Amino acid sequence: MERLTHKAKYEAGYRANKNVHDWECIDKLGQLEDLEEQGKLLKPPCAVGDTVYVKTKYDGIVEAEVRDYTYFISCGFCIVVTSKSFGKTNIPFSEFGKTVFLTQEATEAASKEMSE
Repeated sequence: MERLTHKAKYEAGYRANKNVHDWECIDKLGQLEDLEEQGKLLKPPCAVGDTVYVKTKYDGIVEAEVRDYTYFISCGFCIVVTSKSFGKTNIPFSEFGKTVFLTQEATEAASKEMSE
């Protein structure tokens, strides 16, 4: 993504004549852009409250709801999901596109590809 802000030192007089709220917004955007450039900005594959589809060994495709995000040293960032089939579980972000999908159609397409 193209950077929208640039680091610069503004003279106090110039900055004082501008809307303070605007400067706070620009500073915040700059901080987010810094994190993105450093690879520290987390972009989750889905939002809390979203429905995801999980391919399981025994129940096939199971619909689950994203409840939260968490982090484990052993597997990295995870989504916390709940389902009628398996209750509450943590699924690593790395499983998206493998066993976890954002649409049922994507799950079925991946299952079809794996069986061929």
